[in-house]
Amino acid sequence: MFCYQCEMSAPNGCGSDGKLVGTCGKDDNLARLQDLMVFGLKGLSAYREHLNELKPDETKGVDDVISESLYFTLTNVNFNFDDHIAQLMKIGGAGLEVMDKLSNAHTSRFGIPTPVRVPQNQVEGKAILVSGHNLEMLEKLLAATKSKGINVYTHSEMLPAHAYPDLKKYAHLKGNVGKAWFDQVKLMKSFRGTFVVNTNCIIPPVAGADYLDRVFTYKIVGIEGATTIVDDNFDELIAKTLSCEDTNMSADTTLTTGHHYKTILTLAPQILDAIKSGKIRQFFVIAGCDAPGKAGDYYRQMAENLPKDCIIITSSCGKFRFNDIEFGEIEGTAIPRYLDLGQCNDSNGAIEIALAISSALDTPVNDLPINIVLSWMEQKAVIILLALFSLGIKNIYLGPKPPQFVNDDIYNFLSETFNLHLTGDAKEDLEKLLAA
Repeated sequence: MFCYQCEMSAPNGCGSDGKLVGTCGKDDNLARLQDLMVFGLKGLSAYREHLNELKPDETKGVDDVISESLYFTLTNVNFNFDDHIAQLMKIGGAGLEVMDKLSNAHTSRFGIPTPVRVPQNQVEGKAILVSGHNLEMLEKLLAATKSKGINVYTHSEMLPAHAYPDLKKYAHLKGNVGKAWFDQVKLMKSFRGTFVVNTNCIIPPVAGADYLDRVFTYKIVGIEGATTIVDDNFDELIAKTLSCEDTNMSADTTLTTGHHYKTILTLAPQILDAIKSGKIRQFFVIAGCDAPGKAGDYYRQMAENLPKDCIIITSSCGKFRFNDIEFGEIEGTAIPRYLDLGQCNDSNGAIEIALAISSALDTPVNDLPINIVLSWMEQKAVIILLALFSLGIKNIYLGPKPPQFVNDDIYNFLSETFNLHLTGDAKEDLEKLLAA
């Protein structure tokens, strides 16, 4: 077992009795809760960085929680289990704050997204493929490549960019290629243009890969052997793209995005009428960070087996497990059954929709016909989960497996306090949720 305080493993002198980890006497449960804090802070910092690029004067409250929480992790001798939970809830509250401010910063900068069908895997000519989350970087790139004979395509969490009015006005923003972040290496091999990674959801290429000279990184992102874009100077990227061979992909598919919560709330009267008349039975928030492997197929099975009177609300890259399915509309209405709120940092949209329905129906959030089924992968998923807990949201299903630092004691606490469930068989879980 690893000692978080001494940074020593058991064979090197830190023994463990299952409660205390290492000679420093750090309690195992508290050490794991601090690990949860650090992962949450990483996700919080990622969103804070994007907010700082757009609204640097609005980050102080978030910055204070980050510094206080890191200071908190110096020791756990003076803090008990409840103290750690309280600090985690504070981190979750900061997550809500940063997502809300980032959402407002995006819509004030790029306009409010509206639903759009995006060409999928349809590529032509000299092309740049952009992966990550940074919308400001994409805007700068689009401006720099305008009239250069280059087409720009999105990958993974950049898909929602196509729905923002001030981004989709660029005619050379053409479509989306690929699915979730972990197919990057496969795409780098087949996509003949250049590839830009602007945030740290990356699969690094192997050293010496023959496509490394076509890979570019932005700001804090690091890929050994790739070229770093410095001070928003895209000249080298543009020159390299123009020297590459053309990419030609001709799939006849589209993906739908652009259901930002500010757009969805304009449908509030129709949605409320459909709930009251029984046309909408339940909402399913099926969202989160995807990970490689067959376990993630759980979320597709859940989505494709939903009854026709249920609505899917999604965000993040987990939607690529099922966003190729045509879900249609609620019968007798113009309400889409599939609502893509956007990136993982747009997860606050599901909360805004739930709070609006709660207020309109005068019903507590936890009593609404809303089910939350999340896929967990990395730190951004942790801050989203903590944000939900900080609001007292219960009855969440989490999978395809829990974070490694959630042991039995911590899981039992989350289960008893928030009625947290681990995902099992998709059809069996769906039956339970529909019957609740």
